[in-house]
Amino acid sequence: MNVFSRFRDFGLFRNVMLALTVMLALLGPLNDGVTYLSGWRFFTSVVAPAMMVIIVFLLMLDITMARVFAKDAEPARSVTLRRASNTEALALLVLLLAWSPFVLRMLGISFSE
Repeated sequence: MNVFSRFRDFGLFRNVMLALTVMLALLGPLNDGVTYLSGWRFFTSVVAPAMMVIIVFLLMLDITMARVFAKDAEPARSVTLRRASNTEALALLVLLLAWSPFVLRMLGISFSE
């Protein structure tokens, strides 16, 4: 089974959410913590951080619900749901790692003396 057919089995919602997660993970390192109110940097300094928080909660909710539904699903659907939740967990980890410098900076946490 190829990779694209596995993603097709995830459904439209999960695929859009995974695509947004990848896009936000790529934008995470571009954020320098300064708020820009004009130009293209408005997206990386205002819109992307807000979307990141929303996607984090959506991913956590969907991982939980996929695991719950996998318990009562038929075996083929259960495998698909477990694969989807594992993929989303990996995407969540990548997203959190990409945005952790920004979040630590916003919380005032510094590891240098």
